[in-house]
Parts: sequence; structure tokens; C-alpha cells
Amino acid sequence: MADRRVLVKVLGGGGEVGRLSVLLRYSDSRRAVILDAGVNFDENDNPVFANTYPPKYVEAIVLSHAHLDHIGTAPMYYISGNPAIYATRPTLEMARLMWADFLKINGYYSPYEAGEVDKAVAATRTIDYGDEVEAAGFTLRFYNSGHIPGSVFTLIEADGLRIGFTGDVNTVETKLMKGMDIDSIGGVDVLIMEATYGASTHPPRRVSEAKLVSIVEEVVEQGGTVLIPAFSIARGQEVMMILEEYGVDVPVAVDGMIRKTTEIMLENRRYINNPHLLERAYNDYLFVRGWRDRSRVWRRPGVIIASAGMLKGGPSLYYVKKIGGKKKNAVILVSYQAEGSPGRRLLEEGKIPGSEEMLKARLEWLDLSSHADMYGLAEMARRLKPSRIIVVHSDAEVAAKFVEYLRGRVDGDTRIDIAVNNAEYILEA
Repeated sequence: MADRRVLVKVLGGGGEVGRLSVLLRYSDSRRAVILDAGVNFDENDNPVFANTYPPKYVEAIVLSHAHLDHIGTAPMYYISGNPAIYATRPTLEMARLMWADFLKINGYYSPYEAGEVDKAVAATRTIDYGDEVEAAGFTLRFYNSGHIPGSVFTLIEADGLRIGFTGDVNTVETKLMKGMDIDSIGGVDVLIMEATYGASTHPPRRVSEAKLVSIVEEVVEQGGTVLIPAFSIARGQEVMMILEEYGVDVPVAVDGMIRKTTEIMLENRRYINNPHLLERAYNDYLFVRGWRDRSRVWRRPGVIIASAGMLKGGPSLYYVKKIGGKKKNAVILVSYQAEGSPGRRLLEEGKIPGSEEMLKARLEWLDLSSHADMYGLAEMARRLKPSRIIVVHSDAEVAAKFVEYLRGRVDGDTRIDIAVNNAEYILEA
């Protein structure tokens, strides 16, 4: 079918970080594959879902990993459809937790309910790195993207065209993850790539780790408590592993969904860079199991690692209100702080979330990102050698700066588009 083309439609993640969703289909068919289906949140913290495609035509949904900005819209397809979901085992198990938590907090605003989540889980076919599946006339292969345990880079083969979809990527090795497996992928013709940090550089990992350890030891030695709000998937575990590896000799408590996600990771340890280090941290640290523990741990010198990472809820919000009023304590933000989030407001205004009281505790932000920076993203693109690049999952201004930087580091004939939501891109071999 020489005149058949591949159509790419950006359903979310164009000119924005989050709610990523990309549709692929052939020009002569309505059957489609959806790559991620995420959700964002507005200034009032209400969910903003990705756009969708008629569920009866969706043959498969690939979930690159279990963060809500990549999976939060997916259960909507089960209101009137039943596509197959492809995800690794840790992604499936963590997605189930994230969907349930999302409904608990945002159920009033959600078009789907627990029944649709159950259908999505039942429709999931677990895949592993190197696996190959067929859907809607496409061949899909999966590789380690280096972002979080179980995260995948998807290679789509379509009539001889090789299309790469990054999901979220990290090219740098961390305690928790090996870097993205670029070599196994080979080359691609088209690269649909995230550029969350397309205009930023990350400091060397050891510098951020050493600073974290130094602050913790200094504050606790002076009788203070250190709160580290962290994402329950990956960032919490990364902090646990850093403190364990450096032998930080202070009491460490872990609160929130981090315990459950850590257990899922340890049950799927081949997706982890250093499972023995995570297991040691899991065994050495106190996991808060109720209000009795919770009311005790902040009263003593030590460290508390707690979700949510942006202080949008969960035990971290409770703790910041308890320890934020004393100068001897510290709050170390280690997670991405979205615009309008309580964590971002704390950084910009210095106010304890939910009040007009100023934070008296020491406030630090450390870069422990699980995303590649502009150097890592450009190097990935250079090595994959695409003739066309579509930039997604990036603020429009950041994407523009990244494209400017990228042009000097890939072939001069490479066509680069900054994705726009609802735009359709025609790919030809």
C-alpha cells in the first residue's frame, strides 16, 4: 500500500508538561494505538484530562510508566471500550495504586470510576524489555527508558518506518535506575521525544547527593528534623538509597504510599539498578503505619521522607505544618514543583501551604531529577539519528529553546516540530 501514510495525533502534552497522549494510526484505517494517556491539574488542582479518541477504534494503549501525567486518562477508554493495555509488571502494579489514589482525591471530577479502573487492570497484558507485540497494523517493541522502574521506550515499526516514542527518559545512571538503553534501539526515522528539561542542565549526581547528606547531618546534629517531600514512585526510593549508601547515622522515617511502591519495586527487582541497596534501606528505616507513629516521628531529631512530593496532600503536608515553624528544622524539596503547586508556592513565597504563616525552617531545593537534561536529550537524539523529531511533554518556551540547541547537534536536514495539542502529523517512509 504505497500511498498509505502514518498519522500521528497529539492528544495531550503539546506545549505543556504532563497529560501526555499520542495517537498513531494509518491513513486508510481508524484503528489506532494510543501511547500514554495522562492527566494534568489546573490552578485549582482539578484534573485536566488528555483528549481522547473513540474507544471502539482503539486497539491498544501503551503505558510508558506509572506516573499520573502518563496514565491518568487511560481508564476513560473503558467507559465504552476495552482496548488492550501494554505495560511492564511494575508499571501495572503501581498504576493500580495511582488510579485508586487519584479517584480517592479527585473522584468528583473524574468521568471514570473504580469499575473502569478494574477493567483497565484486567485488560493489561504485561510486557518486558525486548518484547514485541502487534496492534492496529503496527509492530511495537519495548526498551528501558531509564526513568523509573518498569518505564519503557516504545519502538513502532510501520510499513518500514521506525518511530520512537520516549515516554519519559533519563540517560544518567542513578541509585535506582540504569540509564536509558539507547544502544539496543539502534536508529529511528521519527522520534517523538519528551523535553521536560530541554532548557536546563542537571548538576553532577554526586554533587546533589553530597549536598543532601550534608544538610541532613548538619540539621539533625543541631537537634532538628528534616522533612523530604518526595514522589511515591522513584524519588522517595532514590532518597532512601542515597541516605543508606552514604551511611547517614540518623533516624529515618518513611510515610505515605512510598512503602507500597517500594514493596512493588522489590518484588520486581530486575527493573532496579541496585536492589540490594533498596532492600537494606527498606529493612533499616521506620515505615510509618498510622497516626501514632506519625505524631511521634516529627517530634524527634531525624529525617522524614514523605509523599506527596509537591506538598499537594498526603503526610508531607501534615509534617510541613508541624515542623515548618521552627528554625532548627529543614524542608528539602527534591521533586519537580509544578507551577501553582503548594511546593512551588513555598519556594516562591515562603509560606507554609494552606496558611499565611511564613516558613521558619530552612528551605532547600535539590536536583535529583529522573529526567534527562538538555545535554542528555540531545545526545539521545544524536545517537538515534532520526530524520524527523516531534517534541512533546515540554513547556512551549522550554521546547523552543531546546529546539534551538538541538539543531546544532543533529543532522542539518532533520525536521523538528514542537507538538501542538490536537495537531496531526503525517509521516512518510
